[in-house]
Amino acid sequence: MNARAFPRIKMGRAVTALLLLAVLSTAALVHLVWYRTATQNVETVVASLDAQSTAAVRNALTSNLALVSSSAEIIRSVFFQGAVRPDDEVKREFLFLSLLREQPAIAWIGFGFPDGRFFGSHAMPDGEIEMVEIGAAAPGKPRPLRRDLYKPIPGDIFFENRLKSESVYVSEGSPWYRRGSMNSDAAWTVVSILPNGFEPAIVVSKRVEVFKHFEGVVMVAVSLNRLSATLSALKVPKGSKAFVLARDDMVLATSEPSDGVVAAHLKDFPPSDALAAAVATAATRDGVDSFRTLVDSKSLGPVFVSSGKLPFEDWRLVTAIPRATFAGDIDANTERVIFIIGAIALLAAVTAILFARTLFTRPLSRLAGQLHLIERFELEAVEHRPALLAELDDFSFALKRMSSGLSAFARFMPIEVVRPLVDGGIEPRPGGELREITVLFADLPGFTELTEELGSGVEPSLTRFLTSSIAAIHAEGGTVDKFIGDAVMAIWNAPNDEPDHALRACRAAAAIRDAMHAMPPIAPKHDAIRVRIGINSGVALVGNIGSTERLSYTAIGDAVNLASRLVGAAKEKGVEIALSDETFRRTRGHLHARLLGAVNIRGKTAPVCVHTIDPGIKREQVARHAD
Repeated sequence: MNARAFPRIKMGRAVTALLLLAVLSTAALVHLVWYRTATQNVETVVASLDAQSTAAVRNALTSNLALVSSSAEIIRSVFFQGAVRPDDEVKREFLFLSLLREQPAIAWIGFGFPDGRFFGSHAMPDGEIEMVEIGAAAPGKPRPLRRDLYKPIPGDIFFENRLKSESVYVSEGSPWYRRGSMNSDAAWTVVSILPNGFEPAIVVSKRVEVFKHFEGVVMVAVSLNRLSATLSALKVPKGSKAFVLARDDMVLATSEPSDGVVAAHLKDFPPSDALAAAVATAATRDGVDSFRTLVDSKSLGPVFVSSGKLPFEDWRLVTAIPRATFAGDIDANTERVIFIIGAIALLAAVTAILFARTLFTRPLSRLAGQLHLIERFELEAVEHRPALLAELDDFSFALKRMSSGLSAFARFMPIEVVRPLVDGGIEPRPGGELREITVLFADLPGFTELTEELGSGVEPSLTRFLTSSIAAIHAEGGTVDKFIGDAVMAIWNAPNDEPDHALRACRAAAAIRDAMHAMPPIAPKHDAIRVRIGINSGVALVGNIGSTERLSYTAIGDAVNLASRLVGAAKEKGVEIALSDETFRRTRGHLHARLLGAVNIRGKTAPVCVHTIDPGIKREQVARHAD
């Protein structure tokens, strides 16, 4: 019965049926688009808030640090010009006090002397001002400390009390003094200890020289608590948090300290601080200064974490804003709608699967199997597989016709020759690569005379020779390159890798010789020498050689030329197999061969050592087992 007698469905009608399913899936698509758009809007809002927060902090820090730096430069300039000497206690105190009162951001203005003395003005948290002077240490004695306390009054300050005691603070050992004394420009440092004790701050210090004489180092400090106050004053969204971080995720300030305490490092925040944990996760995962990412928090859900560099040292501002802050209502509506959309999508999916399996999946799977058979050149197994869709049914008929055409083409190029090239992934375009290969040339001796003697009767003998040669070559994993009249050229180690390619070629040569001697002689005078074979190993250019219109997978180069000319060397030495010394060396002692001596080869300046495989050694004895 003709398979085409069955009714066929046009693909257009099938597509029409599938479009009905598309109507059901439109709701899901609209929902996804709406959700995506809402998510993008939330991210845009968060990005805008991040940018605003970062800009506000950057401006505040820039302003504060500019004032700090300018105050340090004023003091250095005054000392440098000689208007006030560092040892002039009255003028020095007046200068420091004036600058301190005019710059509320400054916590300390001080000066460290080379002999270990220190003098500074300190703005305390309660609004009072203290003048701190640490004298030089006498031998075996502690450093004397004097503290003068002042209370601000309108337009002036009022002296309250003077305290004297001892101090262990050494300005020369402080990071700000060391860096300032070694740099001509302003040096910024983060310190934890100042003359009055533990007080984390950033300090700018400058070296002071008068007439090229080192007088000491001036310092101006800003307390890190004021940075936290600056962050707290920003309009950060409710439930969010901002951090100023230094190198190695050291926390300089935060908009909302945990339990009223600013942790020294991100990892030091308590586990209950989910926003700090989200920032720590993002900083560890991304590992860069500037990033924007989404971190999942068990207690808060998705948290947007953004990091941007600040214009000071290696500081950066990091903000953590829970997604629920902006998308809480959106997420609630999404959860309600998703169940409805899910039910519709499930129904559409079941229907689509049934249609797809019947009309597309199974027929296409069968066609794919047919294509794989053609790819492996198993053409006899290709058959027509009926399908409901007319186009797929036509496709199956086309594959059957293709296999028939390839079967006819195989008469001109044997399938066994094409398979290695397909398995090797050779692309049909000009080009090649340098590879180490072994090349074999084999031809019938005296073929010209045989042709003149036998005429067309020589063809059966030539066919038997080529058939036996191809069988022996393929049995050893070689690739038949081409036929050159009565000769055949084969290569090993291309396109597939064969580490023992030289030994394989020698076994194939012995097999060809044995097969030719197993046949009746073509003519009585061609009984002794039935075949001549040349074998050589070396580097050659292997690939698709030719033009863009016509290509031939072959090997070219000196290694190929020498293999061809070794056929003549075999004739000169009166043997059937001649192999180069390079091929013999590559068999690594696994070959029974006899040295024939050096032979002059056309095109070679130096003689070539040639070996042969004696006729008494069978194919299975060519490769002896190593001890």
